[in-house]
Amino acid sequence: MPEILFATFEGGGHVTPAAQLARRLQADDAAVRFFSDEASRAAAAGLTFHPWQRAPNRQGAAAAAAPLRDHLAALWPPAAVRSLCDEVMCAPALAYAQDLLDAMRQRPAALIVANELLLGAMLAGEAAGVPVVSFSANIWPYPTRPDLPPFGPGFRPGTRDWHARRDGFTRDWTFKLYDAGLPALNAARAALGLPSLAHVLDQLRVLRLSLLGTAQAFDFGLAEVPPPFRYAGPLLETPPWAAPWRPSHARPHVLVSFSTTQMGQAGALRRSLAALRGLPVQAVLTAGPAIDPTSLPSGPRTEILRGAAHDDILPHCAAAIVQGGHGSVIRPLLHGVPLLVLPLGRDNADNAARVAEAGAGIVLPGRAGAWRIRRAVRALLEEPAFRQAACALGQRIARETDGGAGASAHLLGLVGR
Repeated sequence: MPEILFATFEGGGHVTPAAQLARRLQADDAAVRFFSDEASRAAAAGLTFHPWQRAPNRQGAAAAAAPLRDHLAALWPPAAVRSLCDEVMCAPALAYAQDLLDAMRQRPAALIVANELLLGAMLAGEAAGVPVVSFSANIWPYPTRPDLPPFGPGFRPGTRDWHARRDGFTRDWTFKLYDAGLPALNAARAALGLPSLAHVLDQLRVLRLSLLGTAQAFDFGLAEVPPPFRYAGPLLETPPWAAPWRPSHARPHVLVSFSTTQMGQAGALRRSLAALRGLPVQAVLTAGPAIDPTSLPSGPRTEILRGAAHDDILPHCAAAIVQGGHGSVIRPLLHGVPLLVLPLGRDNADNAARVAEAGAGIVLPGRAGAWRIRRAVRALLEEPAFRQAACALGQRIARETDGGAGASAHLLGLVGR
């Protein structure tokens, strides 16, 4: 029985999809060990779980523990990338690698499936001669795909010469930003007896496969996919902290749901609730683990919950207000619910661009005021084209959603099953 190591970290909505894929592999008779922060233990139920030892081991999703603090530097991309290199990608790379190498000395592995940000897990595979696959629970977050607009600014595809120049410049500039972490990454490589790299993102060349936990239809509906990329379809198991939900009102509902981690979303949540008070809807806000629900203003048409199953809520919704995280966008689309997206950082702007390109919603700045949010939600409620486009895109995404069956079969093929 081939043994597969999963390596991820508590940084948002990517843990639950990784655990879902790991459980699918386990059901398909692979032996799986799942490495993540202690805060991920509940999401990894049913798997052999290993908390990080040398590497950062976060205990929860509170602001003090959040490794991705890009929202604090959202207006200055170099600062956001440097923070990512310092917190996840490069500075702790040796610690992540050593934890996995220790595990493989105890019991060999046939494959490492690494979160795309954990370059240290890729180092472990390279040092041990074990093939490495990256798993992204969303769109590809690096500027290394010439077939897509570069990740970060939220660009939509264009056909004019200036679009190509825009994309090329941004791709090259962003690629070099990651070299802020090059000294730390090369120090980790030297400690493992590996040669230095010229650029941080050259580490991605070790990947046998880049598996994307999204739909090709969502990724601007690409006709072809370049190697080493492959789409797994969305993996959308309900997280363990999300309780069942039933409606208490017959009026149309609007879901308000932002990140499960700290992204400075409290102000946007309050503005969204203020906007909905002037509309004939019932607001349902799921705060998630990072926000105290009692800190948000309530009202007769407002239901504020720590967590609830969105698949229970969305069939009753006429619209959803989200920050643009992958899961928060894909799940409403699968229910044909149009979106208002208020990007706050990370992949938010790029997911929002895909929603806008499909005509399935409206995008406003993350700092938009309540009056702009109210006007946008009113448009979603009154203009049927948004719901029609959301239904059409959701149906295309649904055709690619198989709970990880295809991805599991492909990964088992890589280890000779």
